[in-house]
Amino acid sequence: MVKPSRRFRTLLTGIAFATLISGCSTTPEKSGERDTEALITFAENAALDGHYEAAGNAYKQLALLAPANLRADYQLKAATLLLEGNYIAQAKRTLQTIPTATLTPMQQLTLNLLGARIALAEAEPARALELLQQPPSPQTTREQRAEYHLLRAQAYRRAGNLIEAVREYIQREPYLAAPFEVPPETVAAEIEDNQLLIWQTLMMLSETMLEQLRIDPPPDTFSGWLELALLAKNTQRSDATSSARIALSLAIWRERYPDLNVSENILAAIDSWQAGDLQRPEKIALLLPMDGNFSKVARVIRDGFFAAHYNEKSDEKAPSIRIYDTAQEGRTITELYQLAVDDGAEFIVGPLEKTDVDALLKGDNITLPTLTLNYSSDTTMAIDNLYQYGLSPEDEARQLAERAWLDGYNQALAIVPEGAWGARILQAFNERWEGLNGTVVEHQSYASSKNDFSVPLRDLLNIDESQRRKKKLQRLLGSQLKFEPRRRQDADFIFMTAFPRQARLLKPQLKFHYAGDLPVYATSHLYAGYQDKEANRDLDQITFCDIPWVLNNSAEAGNLKSRIEKLWPEQSRQYTRFYAMGIDAYRLVPQLRHMARFRYERLNGETGSLSLNEQNRIFRQLPWAHFKRGIARPL
Repeated sequence: MVKPSRRFRTLLTGIAFATLISGCSTTPEKSGERDTEALITFAENAALDGHYEAAGNAYKQLALLAPANLRADYQLKAATLLLEGNYIAQAKRTLQTIPTATLTPMQQLTLNLLGARIALAEAEPARALELLQQPPSPQTTREQRAEYHLLRAQAYRRAGNLIEAVREYIQREPYLAAPFEVPPETVAAEIEDNQLLIWQTLMMLSETMLEQLRIDPPPDTFSGWLELALLAKNTQRSDATSSARIALSLAIWRERYPDLNVSENILAAIDSWQAGDLQRPEKIALLLPMDGNFSKVARVIRDGFFAAHYNEKSDEKAPSIRIYDTAQEGRTITELYQLAVDDGAEFIVGPLEKTDVDALLKGDNITLPTLTLNYSSDTTMAIDNLYQYGLSPEDEARQLAERAWLDGYNQALAIVPEGAWGARILQAFNERWEGLNGTVVEHQSYASSKNDFSVPLRDLLNIDESQRRKKKLQRLLGSQLKFEPRRRQDADFIFMTAFPRQARLLKPQLKFHYAGDLPVYATSHLYAGYQDKEANRDLDQITFCDIPWVLNNSAEAGNLKSRIEKLWPEQSRQYTRFYAMGIDAYRLVPQLRHMARFRYERLNGETGSLSLNEQNRIFRQLPWAHFKRGIARPL
């Protein structure tokens, strides 16, 4: 939550004082001018301090005071600031008060751009595209045209039309050229970012689609991008002997599209692929605890790792994999790591336990490329050759905060399990939510072993305060009152972390406590990973994130998944996400060096769209789903 600064409090006092003395003025015109100047100063400084609602309301007040020719500008400014603060409903109401008949072309485009932003926040990409049907007029600014194409691209992506999104990103680029007062490096960074959006979108398309859509001959810009993406996809799956051919193909592409100035980072990434950055090591050491508390999860990860190994279709020689048991007595994790090095391992995967990861990092003897299967306690440490990967619930909490913010919410309630695990998830959510200027108005924890969560839910929803008001009124009036308790009204959604049993109890109990109308956003833990229509009926309308392995039904993933389910029917239901983790761990091994060089590159894996941050931690971008009639349906 943004706390009022001293400057903001001073301005607020000044506005009140100006309003108080304005009645003493003998000239109404001068009084109005002073009020306008004070409101403008207040609004500008409130916006600088991040108080967007106050700033927006000040501009709405200015619109009431302004002459007719300035009124629309103030209203549009009010809506813009309210959107900055994510006050979607208020911004929408403000736009609805603007008469459109007298708007200039620039004002009309601004109105449509703001309306499209609101439509995207309300998950209505079709409405956004409808508002942006009319191309900008010649009188509009370069910045407005750039935003117009960006919003259309975002709407097409939300609607699943990736190819039209690419067209819009391409059309946006000419309008990113900045005026002379803007530093050239700023312009270059904006163009680079836009090209990365083009590239990431293209790489989500299949080779067949890229081939079919490449209709116009060179030097057509759109066809040039499609051809380069097709070349990159061919490169990714080529073996080492084809590097010369790929280099020649890239040179031919440059000749065919000489005016297409693609980012050197993108071209360097393709060069690195053909130069052998993706070669798989010949010997892999897999460090896992085969006994103890983590042994069941370890065995599932192992089986997923080997399933990916045997499922791989490649002309290259398959690597040999040797397992080292980190649970055996008499050896520390650093000693076991060194043993794997001495045995000739070229790449190490593991360990799994967080304490072992921490010990390995403290040992300062990471001599081989290493992919741990958990994250260290130190979130800031980055070591060359060491990459960290796991199914982090904190990543999910942060993405839920971002999703709720994009959906237009400001005020959160949070409920998580008691204990350190729940506290970690809550902290991750709080930090990201408050970083977005959202407010957590209340949070509570519950005992997972119980069935009745009335006490934490009543505290979360402030039901007892409603009861206290009733009793106070009865004492004052001296009579009994007809009364229905009310929940608090200052929250617009609930963040929840719960496993399936608890989630199926929490959702109906929220409804019982008058919160059935509040949207619920949950981490993947509420979903067992398989369809159970009757058991999950109480989870209807909950929005949650989960891994593609669980939510998607692609043919490639489906074939491997069905084979795993036949081999290990019981474990595949209980530990399905860890099979996916083992598969992605295997697939990450040849990719990590490349991902470290080009941080924007992603691996579309079974546990998410995987990227590498500056601390060499794998970040998982997850797809979304919600329950409808007891079925988890991808969004």
